[in-house]
Amino acid sequence: MRTTTSLELLFNPRALALVGATGDRRKSGGNFLNGLLKLYRGRLYAVNPNMEEAMGLRCYPSIRDVPDTIDLAIIATPARAVPTVLDDCVTKGVPFAVIHGAGFKEVGSEGAMLERDVVARARAGGLRLVGPNCMGIFSPDAGIDTVTYGRDLDREPGPVSAFGQSGWLCGALLVNGTERGIRFRRVVSSGNQADLGTGDYLRDFAADAETGIVAGYVEGLSDGRAFLDAAIEAARRKPVVLWKAGGTGSGARAALSHTGSLAGDGVVAEAALRQAGVSRVSGLEELLDRIVAFHAPCLPGGPRVGVIVDAGGGAVTAGDACERAGLQVPALGEETQDRLRRLLAGVVPPFSGISNPVDLVWPPDSEEARLLLGCMELISPLVDSFLFVLYTSLSDPKFAEALRLAGERQGKPVFVVPALYSRERAGMALYTQKRMPTFPTVERAASGLGALVEYARFLDGREC
Repeated sequence: MRTTTSLELLFNPRALALVGATGDRRKSGGNFLNGLLKLYRGRLYAVNPNMEEAMGLRCYPSIRDVPDTIDLAIIATPARAVPTVLDDCVTKGVPFAVIHGAGFKEVGSEGAMLERDVVARARAGGLRLVGPNCMGIFSPDAGIDTVTYGRDLDREPGPVSAFGQSGWLCGALLVNGTERGIRFRRVVSSGNQADLGTGDYLRDFAADAETGIVAGYVEGLSDGRAFLDAAIEAARRKPVVLWKAGGTGSGARAALSHTGSLAGDGVVAEAALRQAGVSRVSGLEELLDRIVAFHAPCLPGGPRVGVIVDAGGGAVTAGDACERAGLQVPALGEETQDRLRRLLAGVVPPFSGISNPVDLVWPPDSEEARLLLGCMELISPLVDSFLFVLYTSLSDPKFAEALRLAGERQGKPVFVVPALYSRERAGMALYTQKRMPTFPTVERAASGLGALVEYARFLDGREC
């Protein structure tokens, strides 16, 4: 018997067997095989007792017949066949298996009985399970993507590791997050979590040196105390962003039929997560925003924000948004305002705002970068972070690098909101990858900054 605690071989298997492999793309075994043939960097084996080959790959009748040591089995068979497949995996000494198919506790008592049997067989043989009723894993280092079926996607590895009980959520997180500039290291669609669960993934991601941000979507907790302990441990090491769903009556009913999860008391869960230092969100857009926010290279030393804009409306709305998010936009002293006047003299109108927010009132393109960075340097001693609202194009790599270096020199987070965000999506992704979190509205940017301040307080002001 072999009991595995590290999840390294789950996300980086040297050899992988797809049980239920087929050449039929209408079936999950066909879609998985197609994606793995394109992406997987290890040794791939197909298992199907009813076929001799699939997509040009030889099919073995059982995983026991594969002439290699298998680190991961992906099981794409009907639920009734899973117990036998798991027995074969145990005999073979496979440490991890992903059970893709549905038909377990989410369908009622008969399915719950089957799920208990499956877990008992696996645990008796030291086999750890992902799922059942899940989409599996995304691991760009290994070249595995059973979450988006290997569809066209930027799979450059990044700092974010995520888990979710919903395959839809994990797929949306990957596709929409990539468009926002987020890059992922490990993602697992965990389904019913009959064996491996949120606590296991939290501990693994917290211990992983290449993971900088942990994100998760949870419908129900089988062991709330263990989860909370894992969340506290993880949040002390790196930011943890969590969407706890199923807090309403209809949401709880949906969770029960979706993954067989008892969603629990939303108020109690919220209080416990706050105590644990977890950043809580309540939707996909907010989850993505919060992950983007934590791309900042350091935490703010306090709630004071320096707002710099190049057109007046952005100053008003940014000031309102910051204060509503619990942040401060401190007025600048007369000495600092005099320095700003001298910097801006003869270039921008004398009626520009210089008290914070600093409003440049449409500076000429040839001077904009110099003035923005100059204002930033002058007010830096009086603030803990910066929020820019800009008409300037985010596609200029020279300005992006200059702004990044200025923020690094000041040792403070730089958040950016493009005034015409629908035209700046590529630039927004670039800025986020350069660790300058970028958002389509000042309200969403301020909410993200507020989350960083809250997390810094949880860590007693310790910088990242």
